[in-house]
Amino acid sequence: MVLALAVLVSCRGASAPADDPALTSIDEGHGGQDAGAEPTGGTGGSAAATGSGGTTKAEGGGAPFTPEPIPSVSADVPPLCADPSPANYFQFLDDTCTARMWPSYVDRDFSCPVTDASTTVPLAEGGDAVYRPVTAPVVVENVLGDVVPAALFVTVILIRRVGGVPHVRYLSNGTAYAPYQPWSTTKFLAAANAAAHLRIQSGYQVGLTARVGSFPLGDLVTSLHNYDDSPFSSNSLGRYFHDIGGRTRANGLIHDDWLERPAAETFGGNYGAAAPSLGYTFAEGGGASVTVSPDPTSGPSNFLSSFTMAEALKRLVLHREVPDQRLPGIQWADVQTLLYGTEGGTAYGPWGGMSADTAIYLQTGHDIAYLDQRAQGRWRVFSKLGLGTQGQFLNVGYGCFPVLDPEGAPASGWGREMVIATHLASGGATWSARDRRLAEAYRAIVSRVIDGRL
Repeated sequence: MVLALAVLVSCRGASAPADDPALTSIDEGHGGQDAGAEPTGGTGGSAAATGSGGTTKAEGGGAPFTPEPIPSVSADVPPLCADPSPANYFQFLDDTCTARMWPSYVDRDFSCPVTDASTTVPLAEGGDAVYRPVTAPVVVENVLGDVVPAALFVTVILIRRVGGVPHVRYLSNGTAYAPYQPWSTTKFLAAANAAAHLRIQSGYQVGLTARVGSFPLGDLVTSLHNYDDSPFSSNSLGRYFHDIGGRTRANGLIHDDWLERPAAETFGGNYGAAAPSLGYTFAEGGGASVTVSPDPTSGPSNFLSSFTMAEALKRLVLHREVPDQRLPGIQWADVQTLLYGTEGGTAYGPWGGMSADTAIYLQTGHDIAYLDQRAQGRWRVFSKLGLGTQGQFLNVGYGCFPVLDPEGAPASGWGREMVIATHLASGGATWSARDRRLAEAYRAIVSRVIDGRL
């Protein structure tokens, strides 16, 4: 990851050199003036650290398969490495210790290989959890109060695929519906809105799969997430995608046009940088093209809740499985580009888009080497980080962590699938300490999901 250290750019964010909380940076999304249609892709006994998951069978029959007991993990996240790079960035937000792993299984049509036998799931520490149809009225269980810091805004969506049909539980600590400034975590929504607008304006012939000039839009989506400034900054690209999609339309998606969130939540703010001079004519490889008029307005400020952030990402990832909740206009090819970047692209390889986000909070939630081994490389993490000018650490991410038997079939009831949205504005004596505090919160949540306590 190549990052310009001469300019502190938030929203990705910005780093405070030497952990000086008094230093601020230019971030996107302050709001106001300058701010602000096809598908993607378990119940059962919990696989606790004691091995209480029981014997399971792979779908479609076959010999009984008992996965290895799930190892317990320390509540402590890994210590800072001896030579972090860049030294004044953050261990978990920026992966300065290069701890990130990628799945070995490459497939842009990947659908999370988890399966469950029932919507009622016994929890490892007693009691049952009940999963509801994904389109049922939402019920948020405020069960995380003793698990995460009191200052954390958080929503967790746990997904179980019962008979192939997603069912969900929503967890929080009482903060799910409280709006906050979401900083750069909203940029994936700006790109998704741009994709949908391009599709509609072109009669569904042009989307994120197109080019603008010599640049594949998928590569720009990757730069939006990995902050490589190659050649445009993430903040400038966030504004560019708003210019394409339109800020009134973006805000409408938060309300009656898609997510049906209350008027107190708003979206459409920019990210503290001017849009690059790329033009607004977009062409597909097959010859289709469309020209759109850029939206010159400032738009409403970005002010969203962790519930809204998590719900939006859940709906995008489950685009194929839940047609009734698709973002209007967007196509599966656009969602693939959002998640993975340019198909067949040479600039970033198979792991662009939201796969390329630098934050490793979700990955650090458990022993990722163990999760990779039991999934035979067939797992996924998509995410988007955020960092506010006063050291607010944010992230929204999706994780798919299956358990496969020796034939590669999912072990019923053992795999885990989840979406998590967080915002931590305080805690820790330094910005680095707060970065670690957020990573510890993810460890507390994810480890409990993996071993069946949640």
